[in-house]
Amino acid sequence: MFAVKRLVLSSTLKQEFQKDLELFKHFLLLINNSGPIRNVELMWNEELDPLKPKFKNRVGTEDALVQLQPGGSSVNRSSPSTMFCDLVHGFGAHEEATCAHSDAVNQKRCQQSGCSQVYSCHVGLIDIAVPVVCDHQYLGTLFSGQVLTHAPSAEGFEQVRKTLAGQRHIDFSSLESAYFRVPVVDDAQVAEMVRVLELFARYIGNSWKRLQIMGEFQKTHDRELALDRKELAMTLLSGELGDRNELTALARRAGLQRLPDRVLVLHIKNSDALPASPGQTSAPVTLNRLSHIMEDFCQSWANTLALVVRPGELCIFTGQEARNRGHENISLQEMTEAILAAVSSHPGASGRIGVSAAHSQPAELVQGYQQACAALNATDSAISFFKLSAAGASRPVEALERLVKAIQQGANGLAALPEFLAHAMPSEQSASGLQQSRALLTWAIEHLALEVISVGADNLDITAAKKQALSGVVHASSPFSACEAFRRFADLVATQVASTFSQREHKVVLAVTRLIEKHGVAKVTIQFLADEIHLSSGHLSRVFRRNTGMTLEVFLIRQRVDLAKRTLLDPRLNIAEVAERCGFCNPAYFASVFKKYVNCTPREFARQPQFWTPLSSASLWTQPGSTS
Repeated sequence: MFAVKRLVLSSTLKQEFQKDLELFKHFLLLINNSGPIRNVELMWNEELDPLKPKFKNRVGTEDALVQLQPGGSSVNRSSPSTMFCDLVHGFGAHEEATCAHSDAVNQKRCQQSGCSQVYSCHVGLIDIAVPVVCDHQYLGTLFSGQVLTHAPSAEGFEQVRKTLAGQRHIDFSSLESAYFRVPVVDDAQVAEMVRVLELFARYIGNSWKRLQIMGEFQKTHDRELALDRKELAMTLLSGELGDRNELTALARRAGLQRLPDRVLVLHIKNSDALPASPGQTSAPVTLNRLSHIMEDFCQSWANTLALVVRPGELCIFTGQEARNRGHENISLQEMTEAILAAVSSHPGASGRIGVSAAHSQPAELVQGYQQACAALNATDSAISFFKLSAAGASRPVEALERLVKAIQQGANGLAALPEFLAHAMPSEQSASGLQQSRALLTWAIEHLALEVISVGADNLDITAAKKQALSGVVHASSPFSACEAFRRFADLVATQVASTFSQREHKVVLAVTRLIEKHGVAKVTIQFLADEIHLSSGHLSRVFRRNTGMTLEVFLIRQRVDLAKRTLLDPRLNIAEVAERCGFCNPAYFASVFKKYVNCTPREFARQPQFWTPLSSASLWTQPGSTS
């Protein structure tokens, strides 16, 4: 039995393969016009058909004639090579009850043996079946024949009538007329036709092999391009640029003609799972998935690359070619409007974009990121261009006080975070500038910790988080990394304050999520969580389900599957290693659970992760006082 190996084709490869099929159709026309055996069709193995559902699963002489000759189907239906069989199976409407009895059997023989079959169909006509194979992979079957090796006779048609008795769709008067027009050939002509079809079967197999080689090359090229683009975006965002020539070479490999000079920040709203897009039959579109969809969408512009900083926030680097500054602003306006329209095309989703000032030096783009964030914070407009007053209107102390006040009141304090972080970015990338950022952020961490402890947040937890945040700032290699350490700390203390004001059961769930983050989802169990929180496992599970709507077991499995999806992107790890790292007892169980939640096997996901729907990254609940 031939192995089945799926080939996923891009639109370009489909076009190339369609050109091969066009050549096939012309070849069929030549056969149809040159010999007594005129009917040839290719029946695809349905599991491999690369053009379904857009195209039919068979390509035959009639398809070629309809598309390439002006006469249409009426010309083809008068062909003596097809009319008899068309009347037998009712022009395809009754094929399963008639011709399929012999054709299906011989198609299976071709698939199992890999050899051509010459056989007599159920009404006595001679048919040919030739397998199409590529590297021991069965692609489909070439069918031909529908001829006689002896002259039609009244006795012969009487036998046909007996065989087809009971088929009410057949007009036997028309069938008899068509029977006596069926072409008659000798054994040598049948053998010659078999050789011709075997030759062409090899051509189709070679064409398929070429597709596989092109597909593998394209997949490797796309993966390398994606890695180069991500590396360039992360390099620009970190400010650690290194040698300018190497940076320019990396930009070329990433498909950019020149380095970007602007930064856009896209904020996508609604952290809840979004309804599926029209025509989408998979799971609802989550914020995380929509972020990556927009990441791909933004990179369709020339000299543009995007990076998901966190679910719901994208950093977009771009360099628009323009005659003057006014023309550049128009181009940026059109680009941002198109991005927001793409976000809004997903039901329930909306977005806002901040645009930085122009920066001639790549080292200034990390400052441009904070400028774009500050522009978003300065106004509620859908599109905001950075102005100096957006960040310069307040001092760092005032910006931090607004952040602290919002967090203490349980409001969405993180909305005030970009304003403060804009002050933490130095005007130039240098050792002294990095030191200034570290000094400001360490002072802000100490101040924020004292203020949230004063309103009742857990002293030990805040102190431990403060120590970690200070270490992250002090050892940060760039201002952006230092700002990210402060952002994580601010996020954590905001959660702590929300926990302080929440109900007891809500606190239990928060404690569970913190333990999972601390120890890693691969290592924790329900019993371990229960012991740490000093509850029975049964009571903990009931509390968790009441507050989140899902069982703790399902939550842990989903978290492990989500971890597995990220781990599968590492090409150095095999499936067994991924299963072990993500806390699954064995690879078989891992594969079963993964397919249940992601609708594909781990190997399929690792091969093409962008084709599969990710798990929801939505919060377990809406925190009290949240405005998101």
